[in-house]
Amino acid sequence: MGSQHQRKPTGRSFVQALRDKYCLDPDEGFGDGGTDFVKIMFVTGPRTPRKEGRAGGKAELGHLKTAVLDHSRITYAGIPPGGLTNLCPNITDLDLSINCLSSWREVLSVLSELPKVKSVSFSFNLLHNDKNSIDSWAEPFGQRLEHVMLNGTGAAWDVITALGRRLPQLKELHLCKNGYEMIDFDSAVDSAALARLEILTLSENHIRSWQEVWKLRFLPSLQSLVLSGNPLEDLVISEVIDSAADDPCSKTASTREDQKQSRQISDHIPSSEAESQSEDDAADIHVNYSEIQDLVRDVLGKVTRSSLENLKKSVLEEFRSKCTVEDSQTPESQPLDQSDGSRKLSDQSQNSGQSFDRSGVTKETPSQSDGRVSSQTRPVDHAHLTPFAQLKSLSVSDTSVSSWRDLEGLRNFAKLDTLRIQGIPLLQDANPEDRRQLFIASLPSITKLNGSRVADNEREKAERFFLRHFADKDDKPATYRLLKEKHGELSPVRQVDIRRGFQAWAEVRLVYGGRTVEEATLRTNETIGKLKNYCARLVKQYPPWVRLYHVAKSSWEDGTSEMQELFLDSLPLSRYDVKDGDEILIDVSRSAGHDCRLTANTKVTRR
Repeated sequence: MGSQHQRKPTGRSFVQALRDKYCLDPDEGFGDGGTDFVKIMFVTGPRTPRKEGRAGGKAELGHLKTAVLDHSRITYAGIPPGGLTNLCPNITDLDLSINCLSSWREVLSVLSELPKVKSVSFSFNLLHNDKNSIDSWAEPFGQRLEHVMLNGTGAAWDVITALGRRLPQLKELHLCKNGYEMIDFDSAVDSAALARLEILTLSENHIRSWQEVWKLRFLPSLQSLVLSGNPLEDLVISEVIDSAADDPCSKTASTREDQKQSRQISDHIPSSEAESQSEDDAADIHVNYSEIQDLVRDVLGKVTRSSLENLKKSVLEEFRSKCTVEDSQTPESQPLDQSDGSRKLSDQSQNSGQSFDRSGVTKETPSQSDGRVSSQTRPVDHAHLTPFAQLKSLSVSDTSVSSWRDLEGLRNFAKLDTLRIQGIPLLQDANPEDRRQLFIASLPSITKLNGSRVADNEREKAERFFLRHFADKDDKPATYRLLKEKHGELSPVRQVDIRRGFQAWAEVRLVYGGRTVEEATLRTNETIGKLKNYCARLVKQYPPWVRLYHVAKSSWEDGTSEMQELFLDSLPLSRYDVKDGDEILIDVSRSAGHDCRLTANTKVTRR
């Protein structure tokens, strides 16, 4: 009895968990070893040989492509001396979520032995943030790894970037429920570590400010960003403008061209005159920053994708033409003056092996002939790049976005066409149909909203609905002015009550042979067919011989006496607008000699 209650180990190795689940112990066989055991034999064709491992021998689990080992109490790798070549060399999908792994060395030990793995999940393992273990790991790992899930691991951003530098094919990264309040990510340096990342999921963290998300703007391949479940309070608007003014990496080529032109003008003005002129100008300038911001938003709202492309082409052509003219005017033997300091700086940096970081401080870097620094780890100048240039899909559901200005800021994403935005304070009291129309009207580039395609006719109706919705409101979004320029002044929609004049019951006279045979109260949703059967029974005629005509009370009062045949048996009486005081004329197409006694059970509902 004591042996049955021995304490089991609290953890086990990856290899042990793999064998326990996918390998069959020949000593144990099937069943519990009792006598009541039925052997079942399956007769099949010749067996397909298992795939061989890297060493040429047959792998025990060479057929295994997907290994799911969640909730397996795994605490360490337990790789045998010969590696996993003879056990499971062909695994491509590995799930080790919700285990007890804590060391990145154990994780890397597993990845190093699975050269074909493409997708892994280490979610909800409390991994220590040991960046040095990743940087110092000597063996290659994850050369084909494309999908990594680190949800609930608390992985720090320096660990993520270090891991990204070692995973050249990384395309999808999940970092949900990691408690992030800030994104410790240097857009100018760390973007190269995640150069191929296309999908980034940051759901259910604690990110409040778009300024943190803005640090990810230069990820060159990012196409899908998921921020659902974060308490985000803003999107793009003021933060983008402020960061563009403060961040030297976000200055555009046009700004540099303006600075160059200003330097050329200042060269022709004496220093004393320039100082006095600048002082006078500074004294006369009174900047209204709120008006400038409103003007910038209006201009950005009117910019379309095609106009941006045309502007980009024109700027590039003008820049190339100016460069060609300047190169032709400057002889090779002529020394460069101070206005061309960028060329001198470039030559000096190449010769001395120095580079400049964002703060302007020089630092030693290996020369170009040194192959230790790859293009993926070298910081790149992002001055010419567009923020979130490849972003196509964004999810901000269950956030705290409550302003139309934030929503309109999504227009600044050049390629954004898919959006999920549900469960936000903005328009939370509106019904779902109205909310969808208002969102569609304010986001002209979105073609898929909350999983549903946006049709062209739907957008047209949504824009008109938006104009009428805000026509009588004092606080109108910037979108209202743009749509008003497009559609003009719209007249208010007339409220038409289609139930006006509708009667559930109608008191009519049934007339046959010029006399009233009955005054009946009929339910107007009854069908013509039922009324025809009732009238046939009333006049003792066969139903197919009976024809009914409707004469409205208003027509015989004014002397017109217009009749309308009730010929379609499936339609209700309400389709012919039958009302109180109307007449139903009964006509029989056969002679009276064909009368017959009817016993039909069909009845017309009467009051």
